Amino acid sequence: MKINYQFSDFKIYFRDWIRTFRGKLTVLCLIGLILIPFSGNDYIIGIFNTFMIFTIFAASWDFLAGFVGQVSFGHAIFLGIAGYTTAFTIRFLNFPWWLALLLGAVIAVLFGLIIGVPALRLKGPYLALGTLAMSLILYQIFLMGTLAILWESTFPGTILFGTDGIGQIPPISQNDGISYLVFFLIMCTSMIILTHLGKSKLGTIFKSIRDDETGAKASGINTTRYKILAFMISGFFAGIAGGLYTIRLTGVNPGSFQALYSFYAIIMASVGGIATISGSALGAFIFVFLGEMLRLLGDNPSISEMFGGFTEPIFIFSVILILIIRFAEHGLLKPILEHLQDVWDLVLGR
Repeated sequence: MKINYQFSDFKIYFRDWIRTFRGKLTVLCLIGLILIPFSGNDYIIGIFNTFMIFTIFAASWDFLAGFVGQVSFGHAIFLGIAGYTTAFTIRFLNFPWWLALLLGAVIAVLFGLIIGVPALRLKGPYLALGTLAMSLILYQIFLMGTLAILWESTFPGTILFGTDGIGQIPPISQNDGISYLVFFLIMCTSMIILTHLGKSKLGTIFKSIRDDETGAKASGINTTRYKILAFMISGFFAGIAGGLYTIRLTGVNPGSFQALYSFYAIIMASVGGIATISGSALGAFIFVFLGEMLRLLGDNPSISEMFGGFTEPIFIFSVILILIIRFAEHGLLKPILEHLQDVWDLVLGR
């Protein structure tokens, strides 16, 4: 009876949501994404694959920081660990991609537990710096040539440590359209689950910890347990993103642990709007496509010489983030939706 009640509640919520402007716009965007493979352009399909992976990655960070208030500068840990696990199990153990992906996400959850327990002793900027230090340590560990020699001598024919990482990972399917649809379904499922968690009773508890941890403790909430749980949930979806990213690039290397990837997640979530989940999709879209445009401009010798390093994506995104913090501190999703709805109402003559 309880399950039926919850399902009926979901149906009512979905029915009410689909009638809103935001719901209609979301469905329209999803239809547009489904049609992308029919373009037959591998370059465009590849960019959208990256966009969907980064959407999951940014949403996983947004869930941890936006809903629980646990700001991490080391989110690349989950990306790298899951990427290596996925690559290793596919390349050397011949696991199917879906099983390797799930195993990578589970290992990322375990690392979320490992990181979450000691990180609970840290708060504010110290938590962020602590997670950043952990990602830098893992980056150096996987980069060390000594460990590469020891690993290969112990497990001949396998590669785990060293600058080369693990390569030759086959795609999900030889058909790019099928691979794209798999990425699309995984992204939609991840976003629905994270959004539902944010609106559930669990999400309310998370937000109470974020807003007033002392008050939450006084209310009888075991804040330690829930913060560890948040790290594990965030790690799972970041692990899904890491595994997909490894499959997308057909390999993984220690660069996945770089702090730059952690800041990518922060930028994307902040651009769209923190504590929105859906804002991560907008942030990832802007990040990926603007980054690709800047890369193409940078490849043009005349433009590159004219502007020098000012065409570097990270510089442009830093400027954009500063402007958003100054003029739209809650991100771009809400003001963009409001302006689009105003235009829509104007067209309909409302």
